[in-house]
Amino acid sequence: MPLHGPGLRCRGSAVPGALPRHQTAHAALLADILDVLHGASPAAKEQSSPPPAEELSPGELRVLRYLPTNLSRPEIAGELSVSPNTVNAHIRSIYAKLRVRDRSSAVQRARELRLLAAAGRTR
Repeated sequence: MPLHGPGLRCRGSAVPGALPRHQTAHAALLADILDVLHGASPAAKEQSSPPPAEELSPGELRVLRYLPTNLSRPEIAGELSVSPNTVNAHIRSIYAKLRVRDRSSAVQRARELRLLAAAGRTR
């Protein structure tokens, strides 16, 4: 005899997938629970963001490390002993490979990909 609606019975005799999907805030939680029961992890969905199209070159990685700083492009060039044009080319390439449009987005994406240490960490 159903106690709480169709598909739900006392003593666990109902199949979890047979539960009705309600249009409430709990529906997402129920969907995640059902996914876990069926072997899928909700965290796996979140971690499935696409990786960069290509790996960053060593030169691009060197420039990338300076992007979280307040240094300008010419100052980064001076620190690395390269031309400002080289820094500009590397930054354009970094943005394209990380699929971002600006410096702060590049830093955020690089941190997500663990190419840069998370904010607030020290060596």
